[in-house]
Amino acid sequence: MLQTLTIKNVALITKLSIEFGKGLNVLLGETGAGKSIIFDALNFVLGAKADKTLIRNNESEMRVDALFNELSQNTLDNLKELGIEEDEVCISRTLNLEGKSTIRVNGLPFSQGMLKELGRLLLDSYSQHESVELLKTKNHLLMLDRFGGVEIGKLKEEVCEKYKSHKEILDKINKLGGNEFERERRKAILEYQLKEIDDAKLKIGEDDELSTQLKLFSSAEKIFEVVSMAEDLLSDGNFSCIKSLQQISSSLAGFSIQELEQCKERLDSARYEIQDVSDTLKEIKDSANFDEREFERIDRRLDLIKDIVKKYGGTVEKTLEFFDRAKEEFYQLEDSEELLNKYNQEEKKHKRELEESAQKLSNKRQEYAKKLENKILCELKELGMKSSQFEVKFERNDICSANGFDNVEFVFSANKGQDVKALSKTASGGELSRFMLAIKNIFAEIEGVETLVFDEIDSGISGETGRIVGIKLNNIASFGQILCITHLPQVASYGDNFFYVYKEEVNNSTQTGVKTLNDDEIIDSIARMVVGDELTETARKQALEMRAKSHKIV
Repeated sequence: MLQTLTIKNVALITKLSIEFGKGLNVLLGETGAGKSIIFDALNFVLGAKADKTLIRNNESEMRVDALFNELSQNTLDNLKELGIEEDEVCISRTLNLEGKSTIRVNGLPFSQGMLKELGRLLLDSYSQHESVELLKTKNHLLMLDRFGGVEIGKLKEEVCEKYKSHKEILDKINKLGGNEFERERRKAILEYQLKEIDDAKLKIGEDDELSTQLKLFSSAEKIFEVVSMAEDLLSDGNFSCIKSLQQISSSLAGFSIQELEQCKERLDSARYEIQDVSDTLKEIKDSANFDEREFERIDRRLDLIKDIVKKYGGTVEKTLEFFDRAKEEFYQLEDSEELLNKYNQEEKKHKRELEESAQKLSNKRQEYAKKLENKILCELKELGMKSSQFEVKFERNDICSANGFDNVEFVFSANKGQDVKALSKTASGGELSRFMLAIKNIFAEIEGVETLVFDEIDSGISGETGRIVGIKLNNIASFGQILCITHLPQVASYGDNFFYVYKEEVNNSTQTGVKTLNDDEIIDSIARMVVGDELTETARKQALEMRAKSHKIV
């Protein structure tokens, strides 16, 4: 459950820290006091889109922290898949005026995508926006599949795999598709490309070797000149370096003086090293002879390689890969008739398997649709809509997709004798609120969400219906934590923990504050919801009776 929510510099809130409890947490207060801002902050810290306009005026950054603890084992198991091993979750998120957001979970950085995944495990919420989403037919199949849980999930995976296999064989058929003239035209193009690449006799690394040789040829004349000069100085003529060293060494021979003998040894060593350098330079000079024909051959060969790889891949390696693919396609076209027969047989087999899996999925969906209908009707009756009708309407697509061939729409009627129609055409605001409450109750039970948030679930209802909504919220709160904004005393009377949200002026600035109410303050607040600001003893008695009937006060 959500234990603590700390908000700093969000809209009218300078700094707040709210300690929520188990059961039904009721947020009371006048319109515009900042109740919805608290829920906006909660959504923000759980991964909602960052909105810079929420940053309080004259502040550069907003921050929200949330601490969740006393988590169910199912939630703890799911948290491990996100890399969270602890038995409580502390989330911190900031946003500055430049739009930069930082997220930390238990002290470690988190991405917004991962935070959204985490948020879905910890909290579910109802708002007017979700009512709009409920009216969209495209969301109804998703909701039915969620209701079906693991059983439908496995069948959907099976259909998806069969769809992929079927699509792969269709792609192969399409590659061999078209009439005989088109296949022959494609073969002619491939044959030309294969011949052009094959005639080039490409070798990996050859272009680099030729480029090196071409550079050598380009500088051969200069190399020859420099190397020849060096060779002359080292070994040719009477005054060459090597001869001079030899003469000096000979002149030192025959003396039995240690220092002279060491000098002779060093001169001989230098002479041998210089002789080796001279021999190497001679080899370079001999190989640097400029051959115009060879130069032109290498130049033409490089141009050919560059032209080929430019057409077919950009490198020799990629061009050879293209060659292998083109050759395979050419052989397939050569045997196209035989291959087409083979692929067509495989396509029929894959299509049959896909449709069989899709039919199993559809059958299972229809089973769960009946269960969902019964559960929703039961919930609606408890919410005072005893004559309501609800059906999950199925339509079959002609073409099977990765999601099967089902189209699903929720149809509804609030009154006896009235035909069921699309939710958007039949449900009033109050009816839609109750319908959404029924949905949330059902999914909270099967998905085990820790905390549910209801932002004005009582919109459009009053009187006895409000009392029934309160009962339903109380029932849900028995197995999960609820945070609820309400303006109805009938709903508020079922609360476990009460928070009064108010506005005040501090240093010429409007701020939102939150006060936790004690028992007497709770009764006074419910009484004011009945009669307005002028509190009367009659209203207090009525509030006490409402609390007594809700079994909160015995």
